[in-house]
Amino acid sequence: MNKRTLLALGALLAATLAVNASAAPVAVTKGSATYMSGGIGLDESTLIQQEAKNYPLELEFVVKASPKDEYAADVHVKISDASSNVVLDAVSNGPFFLAKLPAGSYLLTAAKNGQVKERKIAITPGSHQHIMFEWQE
Repeated sequence: MNKRTLLALGALLAATLAVNASAAPVAVTKGSATYMSGGIGLDESTLIQQEAKNYPLELEFVVKASPKDEYAADVHVKISDASSNVVLDAVSNGPFFLAKLPAGSYLLTAAKNGQVKERKIAITPGSHQHIMFEWQE
């Protein structure tokens, strides 16, 4: 290989690594809540699974489809505290959504294509909850 080819390959590799690194899920903090979402592709889903143990709340989103269920992204997640104050309002970038919240009682709302699901939850120190939301196709 000549120098020009090696430089072109090096630039292509660097660009690929930069795109993959920037696409990785990152933790976002808003007020007293921190969340991370994603899970599209093997790298992201592996990262989310590794991080899940550090978050008291793990949400998973699925659309019941035929012949096989499908993971869902672009789910609107809203979490309100016992006083009805919204503590987290975000859209999931993939089928997994991790959240760190202060201990307390919350109303969790997940919406996909106009279909809204609600669930009351309690966050306690040292706990971990995995909640799956399912929508019909």
